[in-house]
Amino acid sequence: MENLNNIVGILNSFVRDWILVLFLSSIGIYFTFKTRFVQFRKFKTAFIEAFGGMFRQNDEGISPVKALSVAIAGQVGTGNIAGVATCIVTGGPGSIFWMG
Repeated sequence: MENLNNIVGILNSFVRDWILVLFLSSIGIYFTFKTRFVQFRKFKTAFIEAFGGMFRQNDEGISPVKALSVAIAGQVGTGNIAGVATCIVTGGPGSIFWMG
């Protein structure tokens, strides 16, 4: 079993350190050229669309930034509550001391 663990560890480090980095970098470069550097050309437009009307009140509903903020807050809050509950179940009440 230890030999299998060593083989899997070696394969994992090879794939994670070389193949994945080269693959993701090459795909990123490919799409950068394919879209003619859209992430740089349209940065100002994307910034204005995301944050331009953040503080403006309107009757159409909430802005995309506010919707994103609420969604992230819901996920983080749920994760914090579930994390504390999991900590207490697995480590006992004393484990709360080590979370700080």
